[in-house]
Amino acid sequence: MKFLGMAVSAAFVLTLSAPVAEAAPKYVGVDGCKCHKSEIADWERSAHARTMDLLQPGKKASKKKNAGLEPDKDYGSDSKCLKCHTTGYEKDGGYSGAASTPKMSGVGCEMCHGPGSEYRALHKEKTTEFTRAEASAAGQLYGSLDPEVCNSCHKHKDNPFRNDKFDVQEALKNNRAYHTLYPLEGKH
Repeated sequence: MKFLGMAVSAAFVLTLSAPVAEAAPKYVGVDGCKCHKSEIADWERSAHARTMDLLQPGKKASKKKNAGLEPDKDYGSDSKCLKCHTTGYEKDGGYSGAASTPKMSGVGCEMCHGPGSEYRALHKEKTTEFTRAEASAAGQLYGSLDPEVCNSCHKHKDNPFRNDKFDVQEALKNNRAYHTLYPLEGKH
């Protein structure tokens, strides 16, 4: 009995002293970015906001046919498509299905800026008085500065519309696809 008590005590102490793994940033969705009203209004009118529509039967039929896809097939549950047509597909807080996470449909803010839970907390704490380095450390990405953010879908091997000549800086000149680049406030 004394041994059992010592074993339980030792297990408890080991549990308390074990390093705690930091949780990865979680997706919060466009609603978590609602302070950025101008950007969201632009995004809501953008092609990225409606990317799930493209997966529906009959949408962009000739373009699908030219890419070797079946124009009348519903691609809305195809994992190869969903990872780029939704936000945070199968990741913590991200898209897991049309019924359970409808607000994560489409290419939302976090597809270009990374999962928002950590840098959203930074925004709340420091408003606009934080540095880009602090935001980056909290997981924020800058699609306009890192072409791989956009290329991860636009040039992905599974993308039937892949264009190896896709140029992020040229695409950014056409704000139909995302939002107008607004000047940054504060130090960031």
